[in-house]
Amino acid sequence: MPIYVSFLKMTPEGNKEIRKSRERFELGKRAVEKAGGKVLSAYYVMSRGEYMIITEFPSEAARIKAVIKSVEHGTVMNETLSILPIAEYLTLTEEG
Repeated sequence: MPIYVSFLKMTPEGNKEIRKSRERFELGKRAVEKAGGKVLSAYYVMSRGEYMIITEFPSEAARIKAVIKSVEHGTVMNETLSILPIAEYLTLTEEG
């Protein structure tokens, strides 16, 4: 399955309810699962003040559905990148 890394940063509106971070993370995790994805790992990046969530989804469409659920309330901004395990990348470069 394709793997993605998402950087989520709270908007000023989202920061008003920062104490609900655990609850919002669980809601986001359920949205990922409902779209057929899986949260592989999650981190808070101290120097950037944002969350880094690594997920896998069966398709790009499934990932987009989960992102829409995450951002539709206006409390978080999202940047998502497609990533490859290094072994897969190296295999692709050798096939060239």
